[in-house]
Amino acid sequence: MNRQTWAEQKLSEMSIEQKVGQLMVFGAVGPVVTPHVLDLIDRYHVGGFRVAQKFFYGSSEAREIAKANFPLYNNNTIDRSSNMNTKRVACTSKEYAQTLNTYRERAMQKKGAVGLHFTYDQEGEGADLLFEKRLFPYPMGLTATGDLDLTERACYCAGIQARVMGLNMIHSPVMDINTNPNNPEIGPRAYSDKADIAAEYGLASLKGYKRAGIVCTAKHFPGRGASDEDAHFGLPVIRLSKDEMMKNHVSAFKALIDGGVGAIMAAFTAYTAFGDENIPAATNYEIMTKLLREELGFEGVVTTDNVQMKGLTSKYELSEAVIRCINAGCDLVLFRSESPATIYVLEKVLQAVKDGVISYKRLDEAVLRILKMRYDMGLHINGGIVDIEKADMFDDAEIVKTSREAAEKSTVILKNNGLLPLSKDSKILLIEQAHHFHCFINNMYSHPGMLFEEMRKHNQNVSVCLINEKFDESEAQAVLNRINNDDYDVLVMTSYYNYRSHACMIPLLDKIKHLSNKLVVVSNTPYKKFGVPDYIENAIVSFCPSGREGIAAVADAMFGEINCGAKLDVVL
Repeated sequence: MNRQTWAEQKLSEMSIEQKVGQLMVFGAVGPVVTPHVLDLIDRYHVGGFRVAQKFFYGSSEAREIAKANFPLYNNNTIDRSSNMNTKRVACTSKEYAQTLNTYRERAMQKKGAVGLHFTYDQEGEGADLLFEKRLFPYPMGLTATGDLDLTERACYCAGIQARVMGLNMIHSPVMDINTNPNNPEIGPRAYSDKADIAAEYGLASLKGYKRAGIVCTAKHFPGRGASDEDAHFGLPVIRLSKDEMMKNHVSAFKALIDGGVGAIMAAFTAYTAFGDENIPAATNYEIMTKLLREELGFEGVVTTDNVQMKGLTSKYELSEAVIRCINAGCDLVLFRSESPATIYVLEKVLQAVKDGVISYKRLDEAVLRILKMRYDMGLHINGGIVDIEKADMFDDAEIVKTSREAAEKSTVILKNNGLLPLSKDSKILLIEQAHHFHCFINNMYSHPGMLFEEMRKHNQNVSVCLINEKFDESEAQAVLNRINNDDYDVLVMTSYYNYRSHACMIPLLDKIKHLSNKLVVVSNTPYKKFGVPDYIENAIVSFCPSGREGIAAVADAMFGEINCGAKLDVVL
């Protein structure tokens, strides 16, 4: 049965409730099979899940939602404290594949069953998949290699590790063009600040993920790179002209559309070139249908970003926001937590269909696109069940080799006043933050203190002061005490920026400007405002410090063991 026939037949067999469930992509957090997710499959016909290994299952949101008018607990609700969020349950690749298989087997027991699709976020670096998985550089790091073939291979290796566990879709590549160096959210998640270069490397990434059997999602349409605000915390407004938007931002998305990208994620950002400054793109018919569908010719699936973000909910009540997104042209609704509000949203959408607020035509149009995408994923064959014995590729020779190559070729010597490479006999004081993904993963591949370990392989005269990525005043004082009182020739400091927590080392760096001639900064971003300020004279940038390969490459570069040819052609 061909793609169109299969999708149309499945659509014709579905009830309204089943169709509405197909629009939803809800959170399935951690490796434990939960009654909450099983209930979403059994009772609510939810067709897709955004997975995340890095969090503890359940939700702390029920306690906050109690202040609203949502229906709350049932016997499937896993109500937990918010401080348990990062108490993740570690798992092997095989164990995780078994969990996803269990959910799929449950879905396939239903009449008229359609296999579940599982999506994840991974832009390079760490993200939703962390255990027994080798990590690769952020997009800007791939561009810095100057190697399109390596970019394609790196994305294949990243994708195939997910595919063998049962994942089908990635919320990547990031096609935002980072034209504003003060953008707090995009930065090295972008390939470039130039649309043509981003398109070139985005297409290479798409090719790699396609070869791995992963459906890509280009984001965040029509482009968030010009913003100086973060859509996670409010609604950014971009006031560029339509000509500027089309030439410098939308053109990169058009290149991926022409290259066959399967999905596009809508931005929770307003654009005065396409409408009112109070209307997020995801709810704007002019952008999501007139521009994306009719002008650019995109025929694939459109998904929202996480509808819990303030870029959307600061303007609308949650269920109203979701309904507006669907009517504007979004096919999939992403709600990435296990909050009880997921059921509230689903029921409100169902009622909107019954009341005619969402037309049956619009519903069928969206579901048909989703079914075609699931056919492309191969879910029509066996519902997506995978062989768990093939789920672990951590030690695959090609992946090991490529991860090391990508780490070395993407490491950038951003600044050097002649201090680099460091002498193997010098006394070095290292101030090292515990990178958030080191803490999430926390195994022998990745854990706090890795830079110290890797530097000691080159020089036994390295001492270390470990602090949290987002440190408090007492930690800052402890660092200053070490800097002021220790005997050392060279000071090395990490300057990791985390756009989610707003962790930033620069306030501490500002206090030791006078030491800049003997200071080496190691950052995960090249941008002045977030990682490497102007007064820093020596800096190394790693676009994947969360992986062992990335940290090893930093240490090797620091002591002159590798020649770093990576180049950055972006305004900082």
